[in-house]
Amino acid sequence: MLRLNILTSTWGFMGTARKFSSGCTAALAFMALNVSLGVPLGGDSGVVNNLSAKSKAGASADLGDQIQRNLVEAKEALDQTPRHIIGSPVVLLGSSLVMSPLWAVDVKRGHFGKDVNMHHRSIGLREDLSKVGIQKDVVSLATPGQFVSDAYLAVDKCLTEKAPPEILIYGIAPRDFIDNTASGLVTSVFNKLVGLGDMSKIDGLFLETFDEKVNFMLERTVFLYHKRGRYKIKTAETAERIAFRFDPFLEKEENKNLTPFLMGTNRDEVWKTSLKEYSKRYKEPNETLFAKQKKCLQALLQLCRQRNIKLYVVAMPISTANRQLLPPGLYDKYMATLQEETAKVGVPLVDMAALGGYQDDDFYDTVHLNHKGGQRFISQVTSIIKADKDDIAYSPALLKLNEKAVKPVQIASPAGSKGKTL
Repeated sequence: MLRLNILTSTWGFMGTARKFSSGCTAALAFMALNVSLGVPLGGDSGVVNNLSAKSKAGASADLGDQIQRNLVEAKEALDQTPRHIIGSPVVLLGSSLVMSPLWAVDVKRGHFGKDVNMHHRSIGLREDLSKVGIQKDVVSLATPGQFVSDAYLAVDKCLTEKAPPEILIYGIAPRDFIDNTASGLVTSVFNKLVGLGDMSKIDGLFLETFDEKVNFMLERTVFLYHKRGRYKIKTAETAERIAFRFDPFLEKEENKNLTPFLMGTNRDEVWKTSLKEYSKRYKEPNETLFAKQKKCLQALLQLCRQRNIKLYVVAMPISTANRQLLPPGLYDKYMATLQEETAKVGVPLVDMAALGGYQDDDFYDTVHLNHKGGQRFISQVTSIIKADKDDIAYSPALLKLNEKAVKPVQIASPAGSKGKTL
């Protein structure tokens, strides 16, 4: 009997040991699978390296969706700036509302003939700065559909203490706070830039609920969970291709975040389509999202202050027709938020929407500037940068420039109103 008990105990111990060994083996295999498949297991360095994946892994590297590829290429343009020769670059940040004027002007001047998503430098702005004696590279970190939360992450990951900009121009608009078609703060940019090592930084800002935190952990540790969105898209694309073979008259749905500038010449049709799109974006605005984006704006302003980044926040021009789509009081709430938050940290707020002098013929659609409006935008930005270099405080008078000259008007600065270097 004693011998039987000993054998039973020994067998039980061996079974437990085998289970433990199998568990360890499975865990190691799981980690090896994740590493071999390239899932970032956390850490800021991994995220930063992710942004240089194209140059290291070649054109076949998995750079993610169009917005993520845009961001990777923009970071590469920033890294290629010859800082040792001309110093830090001028950097612009924002959504497609910032992308469109820079691109349209360069296309008009014959400097660029490719898709807007491949445009990460403004040669037009660089030329206009050169005319007033400022030799600087100009890099755009703007991405399609960029929210305030995305802009914060772009500053955090790309504009570090080791690679600061000469000046940062951040163009912002109401959609960046309240887009009704968006699901939240976990965007394409978020998934590209944020790793497990950022958990303490984003906790409470991006992740508030238990479910959000669990989802964040799973996204960055379980390969199949991480790729579920990609598989869903690929499956839908395959089904779409099959459907088109049987019915060629089906209309393909375009990605609403991308930027189809100058894809149509019928202005009335383009305008009508734009109004339809933004009526969906503004319908029943997400107040919870607005509050979260406001917190991200506060975080962005504080981050620029901590890193001594000289920042100008620009309320981007939108057409009167587009503004009229906004629910009553929302635009005033948006502007009051910008005024309140920028005033707290002494950052100049440039209200191009109200004071920039933009008319309907400056727009391609109801929000995106064409080459005419783009030149006005570039001239006004040049005026602001020139004044800053000359140690002149921002004033709305800088927006009322001579259309034939880029040089800003010299104005006296009221006592205590001088623009601050954060």
